[in-house]
Amino acid sequence: MSIAKFSKSPLTEVVLGVEFNDPGFSSVHFGLYWQSIQDRFPSPPLDRPPIGDIELLPMMPKLRRVWFESLDRKQLIQLQSNRFHYNWRRQGEADEYPHFKEIYPRFESEWQHFQEWWIKTENTVLQPIRYEITYLNQIDQSFGWYDPRDNHKIFTFIGKDWEGYLEKPIFCNANFEFDISEQIGILAVKINQTIRVDDNNYVILLELTTRSIDTKLNFDDWFNSAHEYTVDAFLHLITEEVKQKWGLKWLAQ
Repeated sequence: MSIAKFSKSPLTEVVLGVEFNDPGFSSVHFGLYWQSIQDRFPSPPLDRPPIGDIELLPMMPKLRRVWFESLDRKQLIQLQSNRFHYNWRRQGEADEYPHFKEIYPRFESEWQHFQEWWIKTENTVLQPIRYEITYLNQIDQSFGWYDPRDNHKIFTFIGKDWEGYLEKPIFCNANFEFDISEQIGILAVKINQTIRVDDNNYVILLELTTRSIDTKLNFDDWFNSAHEYTVDAFLHLITEEVKQKWGLKWLAQ
């Protein structure tokens, strides 16, 4: 099996998560949990997204959540009373995506620790309801995007012909959902044009989230299958020209 690797990738964040039954999480639990992971996530818990970061928990209701950061800020755990998410985040231009084969074991280990901590603390078992995986890409001028007139250069599903008064679009957002299969679930694709806080430049956020319908499929099998599907979907969404510019290579796994 081969894996896709870009020498220049717009990928800035990967999120792996589990939704579970709400076991009655209280404010005290957030602090107790932090004590159990403080060696790996020493920064004090945050009750709002870290400064400069994008809040990324797909379709999450507005309930209390807490963020736990690693010292280098590349790893993040987002915790809510019925959600557990592990993030890898790029923090600098030199940061390379370590690939799913490295991120997934970290997520799996932290999720396992969280479950064991909860059993030890409350003597009850968490019941997973859904799984999800999200890839967030920031596409800006360094990747060949200046404004919506460049969308057709990036995405395969957007035409290049603008006529009359439509020749100078200034804003473009889009949402799509695709039914994958009963076992894997659905793929949600979001394209949002926004302004990046760091440099005040326009950027396109391309977010792909694969979400299960249930947890009938084995945990490892679902995440591996969802990862492969999400990556394939990304490759189908971007043009061949862009793949070459971003340096797509296929590496033996």
